[in-house]
Amino acid sequence: MMYPLGERVLVCGHRGDCIHGLENTMTAFSLAVGAGVDMVETDVRMTSDGCLILMHDACVDRTTDGTALVSEFTLSQLIRFNAAAHALPGFEPEPPATLKNFLTFATRYPRLLLNIELKDYPCPGNEEFAFECADKLASTVLSFGLGERTWINSFDGRLLEFVFKKYGKAFHYHGFYPWFILGPMTIDPESFIDLACMQHRYLDKGVMKKFDDPLCPKEWFTFLLDKGIMPLAAPSIAVYAHYDEAFSWGCRCVNTNNPYGMLRHLGR
Repeated sequence: MMYPLGERVLVCGHRGDCIHGLENTMTAFSLAVGAGVDMVETDVRMTSDGCLILMHDACVDRTTDGTALVSEFTLSQLIRFNAAAHALPGFEPEPPATLKNFLTFATRYPRLLLNIELKDYPCPGNEEFAFECADKLASTVLSFGLGERTWINSFDGRLLEFVFKKYGKAFHYHGFYPWFILGPMTIDPESFIDLACMQHRYLDKGVMKKFDDPLCPKEWFTFLLDKGIMPLAAPSIAVYAHYDEAFSWGCRCVNTNNPYGMLRHLGR
């Protein structure tokens, strides 16, 4: 596959570097940056004492040697767990990374872009907690002076518009397309989102379902590009030839579990 001369693909390390079993750890972020990524994606959740920790799942079970919900622990309790408990051999134990750990790391790399996903959702009974987490994320990123190179990311459109209404263009915004994935919103997502992760999904009698093929149709890429929104090729695409199709349709951003492999592929 040949790409147009002078155009390059921005590579994002999904949860840093996932292939070593170290997702969302400081080691994973270091490996991704060492590979040469342009952007690092991570996930933020809030502890019971209002601190922000980087973890994808609601429970700590899958990625650490602990068990139970992130929101049930204080920060001091959480950082006693080994976030590298399920890593490949050869990696030392390390505590779960905090948002401040990550932002401090990012300040050492002035060209590194950040993509931070809000994982505490405002479902019934959890609204106050979720919006507090979103507000703390935004204010903390700004306190580090990193707003201009940060994308606030969420599957829940209410969180994105909450941050946008309060902080406006202090950040970039990352949503998910088709827009129905974001749920009900009071603001048109096309008015402020500039990066959209492509998810091949459809609604069947109000229930969201996935197509078997993770690659979205060309027409969806064209639609977003015409709106000035960059389509993001998702890490769920497992075949390089499918990524190449997305690139040939104008996609110039890819989120990958394997930064080394993707960068080698693009280099070829």
